[in-house]
Amino acid sequence: MNDVIDLHTHTVACGHAYNSLYEMVRAAADRGVALVGSSDHGPMMPGSCHEFYFSNFRVIPRQLFGIRLLMGCELNILDFEGRVDLPEKVLSRLDYAIASLHPPCCHPGS
Repeated sequence: MNDVIDLHTHTVACGHAYNSLYEMVRAAADRGVALVGSSDHGPMMPGSCHEFYFSNFRVIPRQLFGIRLLMGCELNILDFEGRVDLPEKVLSRLDYAIASLHPPCCHPGS
């Protein structure tokens, strides 16, 4: 099986991965992937990026090494109401978002 899309990736910016965005996209290009999405964790994940990181995506090219690049976020669901850790003004500028439950960000019973 040959993967052609990978939308759930993390870079060193999220605090628990080991490659830069350019290294990740280069590796994907070498493997024949057509589209990569960068989805570093939102700011409530310990060790992750500040809101400013996600606000600055406009400076990143959307085509690298022959691959289409989407810039997004793996949002942290904060409570049972579904609040997430980026404001709408930032979310509206992302190409996409993933919303996940992570124990450091949403405690049982909250």
